[in-house]
Amino acid sequence: MPLTLITGPANAAKAGWVLGAFREALGRAASARLPAPEPLLVVPTSADVEPYQRELVAGGTVFGGDVLTFDRLLRLIAQRTGYRARRIGAVARARVVRAVAAEARLDVLAASAASPGFAAATADLFAELQRAMVTPERFLAAVRQWDGGRRAAAAAEVGRLYAAYRRRLDRLGRVDGEGWAWGALDALRADPARWDGRPVFLYGFDDLTPAQLDAVETLVRACAADVALSLTYEPGRAAFAARAAAVETLRPLAQASGRVVELPEVAEHYAPAARPALHHLERRLFEGGGERVPPNGAVRLLEAGGERAEAELIGAALLELVRQGAAPGELAVLTRSGDEAPLLEQVLEAYGLPVERAARVPLARTRLGAGLLAYGRAALPGAAARDLLLWLRTPGKLATPEGADAFEAQLRRNEVATAAQARRLWPAPLPALDALAGAAAEGAAAFLDVLEAELDAIWTSAHERRAHVLAGHDGSDARVAAQVRAAIAELRGLARDDPALVGGAADVLEALADVEVRLGAPAGAGVLLADPLAVRARRFRGVVVCGLQDGAFPRHPAPEPFLDDADRRALAQASGVALPLHEDVLARERFLFYSAVSRAEEVLFVSFRSSDEEGEPELRSPFVDDVRDLFTDELWAQRGRRLLAEVTWPPAQAPTPLELRRAQAAAAGAGRGEPPPLAAPRSPAVLAGLAERRAEAARGLEAFDACGVRWLVESLLRPQRIEPDPEPMQRGSLAHAVLERTLRGLRERTGSARLTPAARPEAERELRTALGELRGTRAGVRARAALRALEVDLLRWLDQECAQDDGFEPLHLEWSFGGEQDDGPALEVGGVRLSGRIDRIDVGPGGAAIVRDYKNSTGYPRAAWAEDGHLQAALYALAARELLGLAPVGALYQPLRGRDLRPRGAVVADAAAAPVETDSVDAAEWEALLDELRGRAADAAARLRRGEIRACPERCTPRGCGYPGICRARELAPPEAAA
Repeated sequence: MPLTLITGPANAAKAGWVLGAFREALGRAASARLPAPEPLLVVPTSADVEPYQRELVAGGTVFGGDVLTFDRLLRLIAQRTGYRARRIGAVARARVVRAVAAEARLDVLAASAASPGFAAATADLFAELQRAMVTPERFLAAVRQWDGGRRAAAAAEVGRLYAAYRRRLDRLGRVDGEGWAWGALDALRADPARWDGRPVFLYGFDDLTPAQLDAVETLVRACAADVALSLTYEPGRAAFAARAAAVETLRPLAQASGRVVELPEVAEHYAPAARPALHHLERRLFEGGGERVPPNGAVRLLEAGGERAEAELIGAALLELVRQGAAPGELAVLTRSGDEAPLLEQVLEAYGLPVERAARVPLARTRLGAGLLAYGRAALPGAAARDLLLWLRTPGKLATPEGADAFEAQLRRNEVATAAQARRLWPAPLPALDALAGAAAEGAAAFLDVLEAELDAIWTSAHERRAHVLAGHDGSDARVAAQVRAAIAELRGLARDDPALVGGAADVLEALADVEVRLGAPAGAGVLLADPLAVRARRFRGVVVCGLQDGAFPRHPAPEPFLDDADRRALAQASGVALPLHEDVLARERFLFYSAVSRAEEVLFVSFRSSDEEGEPELRSPFVDDVRDLFTDELWAQRGRRLLAEVTWPPAQAPTPLELRRAQAAAAGAGRGEPPPLAAPRSPAVLAGLAERRAEAARGLEAFDACGVRWLVESLLRPQRIEPDPEPMQRGSLAHAVLERTLRGLRERTGSARLTPAARPEAERELRTALGELRGTRAGVRARAALRALEVDLLRWLDQECAQDDGFEPLHLEWSFGGEQDDGPALEVGGVRLSGRIDRIDVGPGGAAIVRDYKNSTGYPRAAWAEDGHLQAALYALAARELLGLAPVGALYQPLRGRDLRPRGAVVADAAAAPVETDSVDAAEWEALLDELRGRAADAAARLRRGEIRACPERCTPRGCGYPGICRARELAPPEAAA
C-alpha cells in the first residue's frame, strides 16, 4: 500500500496512528534478514523535530529511523540521486532580483520600480511562479492571450523581468530554492531506484505546497515507496474548507494505490475536567447553532486596554497555571501578527517566566544583528552618532555596559549628530571601526571578512573559555550568529561569481538587513511564544491565543502587488495558467484559529484588546464572538479584565511580589490624598552637613534666597541631565562664547577691546568669525536657524554698544573667582566663601569699573534688585573691588535678545552715563545698595547653614515653580505655608 492518507480533526489520534506505523516499519526493517531501509518521519518545522524525537524515545524507539523537515527530505533526495545543482540562497537571490529590476527598461512599472519594496515583491512573485512550475515562456504566452489592457501590460513587464532573472541565474550557474526542489524531484523520477524503497511518514501538515505534493506523488508512483501522510481534515466542516483541495488532490492516489483512513474525533487528549468544554469547542467551532455549554474554567476570555495590559493579563494567567503545577515548557502563547511578541517576552520574563521564541524576524530586530549592522554603518561616511552608540551597546561589546549609558547621556546633552563627532567624545580609540572603513575601501569581500570577524568577537566575548551552555538570549545570539555567517558566505560566493551583484559596503549592509533569522529552536524549558503555524504538530497543557483584533486575526485580504485575484482569474480563463488566489483569506484564517485553539489539553485563554494604549476603542476579532456563541454567559461574565486606567493590580490579584508592592503603595497613596509640601530637613546628619558648608556659588546663593528647593535641586542634588539644555540656555551659552571670542579677537587685532564707532567694522568682522566657527560645530536646520537668530540680535547689540561708547574698556572677560583653578580667590560674605564667573568687567579712568552680566532676554533695573532678590551683579561688583582692587561704579544686566537691548542696573552718575536714566544713582545710594545686598546674601548664607530650606513657588523662577514634583507646594502659597 504505497500511499496511506490519514485524515481527521485536530484531536483524532493521527499522531498515534503515524507513530505506531513508523515503529512497525522500523521493527520490520530491524527484523529483516537483509539490510532494509529505515523509515523517515517528516514534520513541518525544525521546532517539531526534537519533540517527536523525544516522543519516539519515550515509546521505546531509541535507535533507527530519522525525524526531519521537508527541506531535509529534499536534500536527502538530492544526495541519493546525485543532483548537485548549485543552489542560490535567499540573500544572494535578492541581490540578483534587485540587479535585474535595476537594469530593466520598464514603462508601466517604472514608478513602482523606484519604491523600496519593489525588488522584494518581485522576488516573491518569481518564487510563486516557480512553485507553480510556470516558466517565463509559459507566463509570457499566457499574458499575450489575456486581454487585460494596462494590467496585462504590467504583467508582461513582470514576465520579462522573470525571464531576465532566469537568464541571470543560468549565467551564474545557479538555481533558486524552488527550481532546486523541482530539479531534485526530476532527478528522482529519472532514476527512482536510487530511493531504495525507504518508507516515509508525514505528520503535522495541514496543507502541502506544489513541490511537496509532487514529492509525495513521485515517492508513491515512481519509487513505489510506502508513504503515510496525515492531514487535519474533516469533510463538510467550515473550519476545514481551506484544506479540502490538498486532501481531494491526494485522495484518488491513495484510493488507487493504498487506502484512506478517516479517523474520528477523540476526547481523551483533554484533561478530564476540561474535556467537556474543550471537546465542545473543537467540535462546534464555526458550525453555528447547537447547545451552549459551561466553560468550566477550561475556556477563558481576557479583555485588556492596550498591549501592555494584555501582556500582563497573560503573564498573570500563566503564573496561575505554573503555581497549579504546570511547567513553563507545557505552556504556549500564540500570536498571529508577531508585533506583540517583544512586549510579551519582556513582561513574561519580568514575571519570572522563562520564554522561548519560535519566530523569524529581520536581522535588524535582533540584539546581535542590530549591533552588527550599526557597526557597519558607523564605519561608512555620513554615519550617525546613534549607529556608533548602538554598536557599543551590543551585548558582549563592552565589559561594563554602564559606559555606554554615560556616553549616550553625553551625546544627547551635546546634541551630537554624527559618528565622527561622537568618536571624538569616546574616551578610547576604536580601531575596529578604522579596520572596517579600510576594508570597505578595498571591496565587498574584504568588508565581509572584517564584518564577520567582529560578529564572532562580539557574541563569543562573554562566553570565551567559560564552557557555557548557551540558553535564552545567549542561545538566540548563537543561532543568529550562525545564520548571519551563512548569509555572509552567500554574499562572498556571489562576489566571486559576479562582484557587481554584491556592490559596495552599503549594498552589503542593505542585503544583510533584509535577512530573516530564526530566533531559536524551542527546547521545551520555557513558555513557547510562537505563531500558530509553528505548533501544528504539538499540544500544550495551557494555550493563550492573543492579539485577537479585527484585521489582525483574521487578517484582512491583501492583494498581491502585481496580480490581484481578479487578474489571476482573468489570466486563468484566458490561458489556463492558474495561480493561487490571495484575497479569500477567511477560510485559511479560520483553519489557523481552529488549529490554535485545539492545541490546549487543560485550559485555553482567548485574549483581545478593547482599546489601544491611547484609549482609542479597538474592535475585537469576530473569532472571539464565535467562541462566545459556544458557551454560556458565564464565559463573558467571568472574563479577566485589565483596562487602561488600571495602572496597578488590585492587591488581591497581584501576580508577583513586585506587583503587590506597587499595588499596596498605590492603595496607601490613594488613602492619604495629596502629599504634603516638602518640609525643612530635620535629620541631624543633614543639618550638620548644611552647617558645615562654607563655600557657595554666587548664583547658587541667589537661587537659595529665591527658593530653597530650587537651590536643593540645582546646587546640592544636581541631577545629571541626559537631554540637551533648553533652547534659552543653549542660546545663552553660545552668546557668551561668541562675545568673549569677539572682544578678545578685537583686542588682538587692534590692541583694544573698546567698542567705539570707529571700531565697529573690525568688531563686526570678529563677531562673524566667531559665529562662523560655531557653525562648523553645529549640524541641522534647527541649529543653523538658531545661530542666524543669534547673529541678528548680536549685531543689534554691537550697534548699540559702539554708538554708546562710555569710555570704558572691556578688560576682564569671563573672569572667575573662588575655585581651585579660577583666576582669583573666593569672596568672603557672611562667613561663606563665594565663587563665580563674571561675564565682563569694563575698566575706566582711575580703576573705575562696571560689571556686566549677560542675560538671555531680561535686564533687571536696580529698583528691583532688593525686592526680587537679584544678588549676583552686586556680589560681582564686590568681588571686583575686593579681589581685583578696582573701584566699581556700576553693575548692569545686559539682555541679548528681544526688542530692548539696553542694559539695566545701577551706575554712579558722576562716573558714567546709565543707558536708562532711572538707573543712575549717586555714590551714597550705590554704596548703600551694595551694603544692603551683601547683608541679604549673608542672611541667606546663614539660613542655608541652619537648614531653612523652604519652598517658595512664586519666586522660584520667572515662570513660577520650577520643581513642583519635588516641593509639592501650592503655586500661590506664601513661604511660611510652604515650609
